[in-house]
Amino acid sequence: MPRITAITPQKKKISRYNIFTDDKFAFGIEAENLLKRNLKIGQELSQEETKKIIKEDKLGSLLNKSLNFLSFRPRSQSEVEDYLAKKIAAAEGVKFSEAKQSVIIIQVVDKLKNYKYLNDYEFAKWLVESRLTSNPKGPKIIAMELKRKKVDQAIIEKVLNSLPNQKELALKSLKKKLEKFNKLTKLDFKKKVYMYLGSRGFDSETIRETIAFLEKKR
Repeated sequence: MPRITAITPQKKKISRYNIFTDDKFAFGIEAENLLKRNLKIGQELSQEETKKIIKEDKLGSLLNKSLNFLSFRPRSQSEVEDYLAKKIAAAEGVKFSEAKQSVIIIQVVDKLKNYKYLNDYEFAKWLVESRLTSNPKGPKIIAMELKRKKVDQAIIEKVLNSLPNQKELALKSLKKKLEKFNKLTKLDFKKKVYMYLGSRGFDSETIRETIAFLEKKR
């Protein structure tokens, strides 16, 4: 049975160590897992034990990478899955489509969900709130963005139904443009407002209502 003959720190990653069995490199392992496993020089490792250690270390490493990825801002499940697939593809030299099928992605995602770090409904609420600040976007743009993140349609409908008054959002979105638009003729004013709010994802009914409100104030 192979015996551990050396344990050396990796040069590029101070939190990882290289394990050698019978004077040959066997695998790399995170410092945390090294301590958890209590691996020592002279210890014998069966092939099954080695495979289990490598699998657990890989899972732990990808989990830590995912937590770091999530630390910058909330992410959808699809974003995390794509991130993990890219990491696996780079590490194992396989295509992204092949890496995407890895069962370890399911395992990492399940752990993140259990730890409450990953929740598409909470992500959708965060994205909606962020798109309504300073220069709000309308429901169409927000819905498209959530669809690109592969958020379930039921969740999209739920968060969009909680949006505040659309006319108020449209007026807020126009705030920085109104001074310039008000210098235009009535027809050009309507065109500019319609085009701008349309590009921001507001529906026709909201745009017409907003224009009617603004024309009364001109």
